[in-house]
Amino acid sequence: MTYTVANWGSDIRNAETRFFPMVADCLEQLNNGNSTDLAKLLCITHGKKSSIITVIEGERLKFATPLKRILNHALEGVEIKFDAKKKAGVRIKVGDNGGASTDRIQALRNLGKATIASKAFKDAFPTPEKVAKEKDLQAWAERAIKSNGADKLEAMIAALQAHRNTVKAAA
Repeated sequence: MTYTVANWGSDIRNAETRFFPMVADCLEQLNNGNSTDLAKLLCITHGKKSSIITVIEGERLKFATPLKRILNHALEGVEIKFDAKKKAGVRIKVGDNGGASTDRIQALRNLGKATIASKAFKDAFPTPEKVAKEKDLQAWAERAIKSNGADKLEAMIAALQAHRNTVKAAA
């Protein structure tokens, strides 16, 4: 039997619509003490060498970033590092009280057959960029205060706001 377009299309749809339930299963397995499925998933999506599953090395799949976003939201007290010396290709260390959040696992189950591009996924697992930008801004402000002093920083901010208001008024 040859591999037909219909079979290929079915495989693609299944990869898309079964991603969230599969990730939920991997996280449940992690909570039960089995990190093998999560290690396999990480290796496949990130194109990392593994002795327990065949992957296309160096080929990062479109599922890698959504998986990272999910893991950032779902895992606490879990350290993940790719390690080519390990048979699984990934070193997963779960702390004493670490593991996957059961609320996040349920959120994955609730997504059902949604895809990684869906609004439901973006709402349930928002990108952490806002938090990173706020931390960067706070770090910048702290450095600016140390180097210039709070009084000078306030004067610079007031001058920038006045300039912005002038530009808006001119437009």
